[in-house]
Amino acid sequence: MSHFLDNGFVDNGSPDKGPPTNKPSPASEFEELERRRASHRRWYFGKQPKQIGKVIAQLVQRKGYAQVRTADQREKAWQVAAGEMASFTQVGGLRRGVLEVLVANSLVMQELSFRKEDLLAQLQEALPETKIQQIRFRIGQIQ
Repeated sequence: MSHFLDNGFVDNGSPDKGPPTNKPSPASEFEELERRRASHRRWYFGKQPKQIGKVIAQLVQRKGYAQVRTADQREKAWQVAAGEMASFTQVGGLRRGVLEVLVANSLVMQELSFRKEDLLAQLQEALPETKIQQIRFRIGQIQ
């Protein structure tokens, strides 16, 4: 005999057997176990102590200390190479081997352009690790 329930379903009087159970195969259990083992290994070995040299290198890179030091070295090398013209210039950034130099006006830019090869050779000799390949002059406000 069927009875209507409050939720709108029909009760046939048969006991509820529940959803059919699908027991996973041994192969899928093994795959799941391997996945969990790999995940645990990544977690565990990610927590291992790091070498102090790598930690210090990461810290120096994040804080930009190396860039400040090399910028100061570039500035000093430029002062020596440019001589009296250095007071009318300011060393900018170094990107892909191109050193950018701000100059006060077009006259200074033209004079430095004539001496560009000599300046480049002096900078390459003074700063071989920076691998400066070219100098680009740009007119701007000197501070």
